[in-house]
Amino acid sequence: MARANNEANLTQSVLKALDVLECLAASRQPLSVQEIAQLCSFSRPTAYRLLKTLAKRGFVSTAEDSAQYHIGARVLDLSKNFLERLDLTELAKSDMLELSRASKETVHLAVLDDTEMLYIGKVDGSWSVRMHCTIGTRNPLYCTSLGKAVLAYLPPEKRTALLDRITFEPRTPNTITDRAVLADHLQRVRSQGFAVDDMEIEEGVRCLGAPIFDHVGCAIAAISISGPAYRLPDDRLEALAGLVREAGLAISYKLGYAPE
Repeated sequence: MARANNEANLTQSVLKALDVLECLAASRQPLSVQEIAQLCSFSRPTAYRLLKTLAKRGFVSTAEDSAQYHIGARVLDLSKNFLERLDLTELAKSDMLELSRASKETVHLAVLDDTEMLYIGKVDGSWSVRMHCTIGTRNPLYCTSLGKAVLAYLPPEKRTALLDRITFEPRTPNTITDRAVLADHLQRVRSQGFAVDDMEIEEGVRCLGAPIFDHVGCAIAAISISGPAYRLPDDRLEALAGLVREAGLAISYKLGYAPE
């Protein structure tokens, strides 16, 4: 009986310690012992004891000359180890399958690789006429829905640095090759949350892409649906936009993305 009680008490202590960490993680500013006790609904002495224990292991820390607590570096170490083990292709598989099932179109997954998008995942659509793109293919940032979805959300200085190194070549009559026009286009992409490749890289093909963010909010990849232009008129693109955005966000959340 005594052993069972000890185990129960230990379990409760662990749960309370996790409550403290979740409370600090959810706060945008350091919290005092009293604030943590109130938010976690337990006594001040309990909060103080847990904080001191967590601080010894580096899971929480205090600002210099302050009695307020915030998340410690040890939590960051654990999250880095977790994130380094993530396989984006495997992580996105279920969302890609669901997006393809819902749209019946081919779904692509690509990551930012210097001035290009590198295709790392694909799910074929259910139509007899499908898009053919080999895993490992690279395409320019400026004329693909995947690339534009990422470009639109990059920090301005990084976007400028990338565009400075790109040679804008017209792939089709619709390709945007003017920097000023592209800048306006990317602003629209950012405001609506998705990008459209309107036969800009291949005639007769339209694509709809949305960004994927990592745990610090950086656009590192994108997901898209592709199909013949006759099957993706403006009204259908608009109807599918929400699905593509949701898929991008779902994958982002799995990477630890936490939007403000």
